[in-house]
Amino acid sequence: MCMLLWVPMWIQAQVPDLSGYEYWFDQADTDNERVFVPFTTPGQVVALSSEQLAAAGLATGPHRLHIRVRDEAGRWSSTLYRTFLVVAEGPFQVVSGEYWFDQDDANRQPFALTPGGSVSVNLTPSASGLDVGQHRVHYRLLDDQGAWSSVLSRHFVVAAEGPFELVLLRYWSDPALQNPADMTEVPITPAVQVLDLIDDVLFCNWSSTGLTDVHFQLQDNHGQWSSVITRGIDVDAVSAPPGATVVSGPTLVLDNSAQTYTTTTVPGASYYAWTLPAGWSGTSTGNTINVTSGGPGEDGWVVVAAGNGCGIGEPDSVFVTITGTGSLDQGVSGIQLYPNPGNGLFTIALPDAHGAERLQVLNALGQVLRDERPAAADRLPLDLTGEAEGLYTVRIFRHGAPTDLRLMLRR
Repeated sequence: MCMLLWVPMWIQAQVPDLSGYEYWFDQADTDNERVFVPFTTPGQVVALSSEQLAAAGLATGPHRLHIRVRDEAGRWSSTLYRTFLVVAEGPFQVVSGEYWFDQDDANRQPFALTPGGSVSVNLTPSASGLDVGQHRVHYRLLDDQGAWSSVLSRHFVVAAEGPFELVLLRYWSDPALQNPADMTEVPITPAVQVLDLIDDVLFCNWSSTGLTDVHFQLQDNHGQWSSVITRGIDVDAVSAPPGATVVSGPTLVLDNSAQTYTTTTVPGASYYAWTLPAGWSGTSTGNTINVTSGGPGEDGWVVVAAGNGCGIGEPDSVFVTITGTGSLDQGVSGIQLYPNPGNGLFTIALPDAHGAERLQVLNALGQVLRDERPAAADRLPLDLTGEAEGLYTVRIFRHGAPTDLRLMLRR
């Protein structure tokens, strides 16, 4: 093998003239390894840019050339050197390669290729224990002369295996890149594969109203987020509905009897939450509920509150007393007290004009606050405007037997 050496320099000697030069490669600098080349025309100036040097014995790879000149008096110059690369003669064929993921280059995986064929490699990242998310694969190729290519890299995403269901919706309008001020998250319960955003979005207490760019993003049951979708929406801000008012229904019932209670329709409510006394049964998300009352002594409050996706309003309630078994229109039964709760002025409705022989009002401690003998009538007024808020017992005697009614006074 011959090598054409282009040396970008010229050498000028002081008297006497230059007579020749010698060179050697790498560490081969013993007397019998150096090669001396005399100048055919000695002179003061010598150009080495077109000299051909024999390099047939050098192996493939990087090497260093050392060279110095000599004058006719036998004196040598300092040694100059140049680095160069000896490459194998082609043709070359790719025979194998190796790859690794992310920073795990200690676990490189080899793969074989058919010499002379096209390079096509199919990798199975999921079989390599990679987490769901973004990754990078690195690979390089080896030729039949033992030389490696440079390292190539590609990005890819490992997705979770299905089935996929949507479990969380979030949306916002604040253009801040991090922690938007009006970020709203809504759990999707139960999880679904298709979500109708028109029916499931509430802009609770948003400061932005009117035509607004709203950004949406969905999360699936594998923790993966969708890309962000932006839509221009005419936003009507909403909040939790106002408090429920006027629970209608009997306040004096038989034990284990079927009853119905209703509250007025509340603007902005999408559901109603009912709470019943212990021992009672019945469910409803509307403004009417059908219930079965509890057993003797299981008096209590029937409570309802209106709600929507932005929260729940203040509740309203009615206290219901269980009188025992039998018919409400017999004996001492059939007595009504309303409104209950009330703010101070109440009416006691009796089943006939015989009225009541005696009327007592007791506070929550059982202390008697009133003890009256009203005139005979089927309606008795009761004024508690001067009393404190709280729970009271109204005891009515008819035909010598008492009936206790619970009353809630609140302003």
